Amino acid sequence: MRKRHEPSTLQAALHSRAGLLAIGWSDKKLRTAVKQKTVRRVHHGWYISQPLWDELFWEQQHLAHVMAVVADAEDELGPVVAHESAAVVHALPLYRECPPRVHVLCIGDARSSSTPDVFRHTGPIDASEITEIDGIRCTSLARTVVDVARTAKLETAVACADAALRRVAVTDANDQWAYDEDAANELRREMHAVLDRMPGARGARRARWVIDFADGRAQLPGESVSRLRLVQIGFCVPDVQVRIEGPGDSFYVIDIDAERWWAEFDGNGKYLDRDMRNGASIEQVILAEKKREDWIRARTDRLTVHLADEHVRTVDSCVRRLAEYGIQAPRRRPTPDPGPPAPGC
Repeated sequence: MRKRHEPSTLQAALHSRAGLLAIGWSDKKLRTAVKQKTVRRVHHGWYISQPLWDELFWEQQHLAHVMAVVADAEDELGPVVAHESAAVVHALPLYRECPPRVHVLCIGDARSSSTPDVFRHTGPIDASEITEIDGIRCTSLARTVVDVARTAKLETAVACADAALRRVAVTDANDQWAYDEDAANELRREMHAVLDRMPGARGARRARWVIDFADGRAQLPGESVSRLRLVQIGFCVPDVQVRIEGPGDSFYVIDIDAERWWAEFDGNGKYLDRDMRNGASIEQVILAEKKREDWIRARTDRLTVHLADEHVRTVDSCVRRLAEYGIQAPRRRPTPDPGPPAPGC
């Protein structure tokens, strides 16, 4: 089971070749450890425990790579991390991928060639679009989402944009969940302003589509991608996180309103992660889920479609899953066309 660690834990787990040699390691011992897969080379001259690496989520694997590149930089201030690399510094999700290269921006007259594991971008950036998080200089939240929306896979772009809006708009204190639409729209306006300062940028049309489609009420990347898939297939999604009155004073929340039926994204952690089950057994979770679904269907007369990672990997896999419930794709499919990722960025 993958685990999420604090950035400080990852930072402490990274070791330079020079640091390892200083505490008694030899180059031969280091090569042997890498070959035996007890140590992993993250970046030239930087290493981390292989068992720790194996239990990290994709985002944190990439974050460790980012930390190594930043630590190895000759510039005292460190590079400005961008695109998906800035996203992981902001703790935004990357949908089912670990980028092979760290993305950095060359500021001002600084120029340097890319390497097999570092992609160096050139281009203008406003001073307001640079921030610092945990000692790492990176693009601001708005600029990061814009760059990811321009250049990454569409699934990653939507999941990242949703999470950014959620970051600024959702409060969840004392079991009281609230969504600040004004805060979400303010970030949305800021992202559009970033694009306005990038006239002629590749992928701008695609980024505007992602920004307008984004919804911070999505709780998980899988929910974001499920919503995207349904819209790509041609279904209308008028609302998400719909509250339905439950027994007594309780209520249930449905992930996606697809007009005539409901859609729920069920990540494996809902059943396999002990912490997410709050001490309940898998059997108890399944029974509670059945009781919930029976109640919702009785009150709304709507079927609930359950989607998992394997069902939303592609449009076709989602179509096949819906067919299992007897739901056919619309004959006229208003498939959105945000355009492909910008090449060569």
